[in-house]
Formats: sequence, C-alpha cells, structure tokens
Amino acid sequence: MKLPLRDMVGLSLGLEFVISIVVMAALGRWIDSRYHTEPTFLLVGFAIGAAAGFRSMYRFATRDDPKSDPPKPTETKPSDPKPPTTP
Repeated sequence: MKLPLRDMVGLSLGLEFVISIVVMAALGRWIDSRYHTEPTFLLVGFAIGAAAGFRSMYRFATRDDPKSDPPKPTETKPSDPKPPTTP
C-alpha cells in the first residue's frame, strides 16, 4: 500500500516530533541517574526535545514551496498601440 505524499509528510513530522522528545528525555534521564538529580534533567531534556520538535514543524510550515504559490499574472502588451490623438 502506497501512502499519498501528504500523509507521508504528516507521518514524517509526527515521527520527528516524537523522536526528538524521546531522545532528549532519555538523555536527561541518563544524566539524572549519573548525577542523582532526578527529575531535573529529564524535564529539561523533555522541554528541549519539545522545542526542537515544534521548531521543525514551524520550519516546515513556513518553508518556501514554489508549487503552493499562486501563478503570477503575465503582463500583456497591446499588439496595436493606439495612434496618437490630435486636437
């Protein structure tokens, strides 16, 4: 089964968001266990992971996509210029 592109983009953004939170929270938990500071670095890692996930979503939402821009109207020049009027 092949997914449409819009579904793949949503899946990619969701995975990137979740993975960034999980990785940073795991890193924070590891630091907490090493220095006995539970849950300080777990919460810091979670916040940094969430911020990174939201940043990637924001960058995706504000990227320049030439396909989504409306077509620019073309300028048309008159083929027959009007003759000058004489008073």
